[in-house]
Amino acid sequence: MGESMVDSNVFTHTYESSLITSRNVADDLKAFWSQQAVKNSVIDELELCVVELVNNAFEHAYKEREGEVIEIVSTLTDSTITVDITNFGEGMSQDDFASALEADFIEPDADDPDTWVTSGRGFIILAALVDKVELTFDDNRNTFHLIKSYDAVV
Repeated sequence: MGESMVDSNVFTHTYESSLITSRNVADDLKAFWSQQAVKNSVIDELELCVVELVNNAFEHAYKEREGEVIEIVSTLTDSTITVDITNFGEGMSQDDFASALEADFIEPDADDPDTWVTSGRGFIILAALVDKVELTFDDNRNTFHLIKSYDAVV
């Protein structure tokens, strides 16, 4: 684990699942994107998405089991950033994925405890911050594929 490869415009790294993995992934990707002259505002938006998906892999796909594999690949072109977040745990169905992306954001109401639930909000926010998000399955690989357009810092 922990093997890393950085090409000029490709970042590849394998992590072990844990409570703090999302922070480590975010820090590594932020450093990579910064070196590629990506604007801080774009980096901040992608960071939120990555943290959400890595946490979901740990909590849901791996049922909070530590030491499981999470693979991260980020590729930059002149105008787009892609991030693939792969786990080998329990997959999310395409129906659940589509429902999560299309769900309505429920504004929390101090007088209504039913509105306090945060589960599901991450996908709503994620869908708003990237241009495209896909979920693919290949054997036991569950990959979330994020695509975001950006303008490089000049």
